[in-house]
Amino acid sequence: MKIIFDLGHPAHFHLFKNVIKRLIENGHGCEIIARDKECLVDLIEKAGFAYHVVKRTRNGLIPLAIQNFKAFLLATTLARKQEIDFIVGTSIIAGPAARLTGAISIIFEEDDAKAVPLLTGLAYPPAHYIATPQCLSFENYGRKHLTYNGYHELAYLHPGNFTPDDSVLKELGVSPGQRYFLIRLVALKAHHDIGEKGVSTQQAKTLIGLLKEHGRVFISAEKAVDKDIEQYLLPTNSDRILDVMAFCDMVIGDSQTMAAEAAVLGVPSIRCNTFVGRLAYLEELENKYGLTYGFLPSDFDKLLEMVGDLLAKNDLKKIWQDKRQKMLEDCIDLSEWIYDQFCRLKKGKLTDPKK
Repeated sequence: MKIIFDLGHPAHFHLFKNVIKRLIENGHGCEIIARDKECLVDLIEKAGFAYHVVKRTRNGLIPLAIQNFKAFLLATTLARKQEIDFIVGTSIIAGPAARLTGAISIIFEEDDAKAVPLLTGLAYPPAHYIATPQCLSFENYGRKHLTYNGYHELAYLHPGNFTPDDSVLKELGVSPGQRYFLIRLVALKAHHDIGEKGVSTQQAKTLIGLLKEHGRVFISAEKAVDKDIEQYLLPTNSDRILDVMAFCDMVIGDSQTMAAEAAVLGVPSIRCNTFVGRLAYLEELENKYGLTYGFLPSDFDKLLEMVGDLLAKNDLKKIWQDKRQKMLEDCIDLSEWIYDQFCRLKKGKLTDPKK
């Protein structure tokens, strides 16, 4: 098989990294197209994968459109030269590029379509297949809708794929058994973040003041922070963030992805942004498994009350690991599922979407 992976965000790299590794080990061809977003290129290089990078000079919808057009041209060129079988990703260019070159496109998304309307409006119609968690089966895309019991995060944080490295504790300067907490602050500059709000600077400082009475506090930030809290910035490299989360006592912030990552790791997570209540997979992790909690920024006082309740639990880690085990019993190893879909499609065991 020959497959193009179009990656636009570090989370997309994590989603596919184990599948890419397995494909390469089994003699299949993989081409990676990467946007120059955050630490994405750094993660790909550290994994040892070859890639093509498509850069963007500045923020805004027009530069974003230009960047995607360049990625589209690159994908079609690669697909024609190498007779690519599949073009996949959380990508608006995968469907059109596949339609032009005879490949099959698979779009992977875990957000509700109405929460990311620009992405889904452009990506879904030309796609051959749309793969989502089972909790989004109500969106119903007909025979091209592939669903699975799980979440994107289980492609790389399922225990079959991830064993946390406790050497990160030394990098953090944390003693074994010492409590520490992670605050995640995102930039909210993606196209689907326009008009959305997360944790304010003052709210972050309030959280630091509360948490530092119970252990060490670290901040992971996409944006610059005030000088008086720079001392809390993580000292570790970007590729160590999953290990950092795995051993911490709580993750609080305005990132959907990191809230879900903490949840599937069995770490209490609290998210605070205006997406709360609008994403089915996080609602499921919260209401079915009790692994995460969501609060609107206007309900920050309630968030602080929840943090206090969790801090008061002596067996917090055991409680969350028990919840995680229940979740794992219900869910799949998503990397295994993705690899299997490629094999089944290649063998013609799924309905041909081109007919």
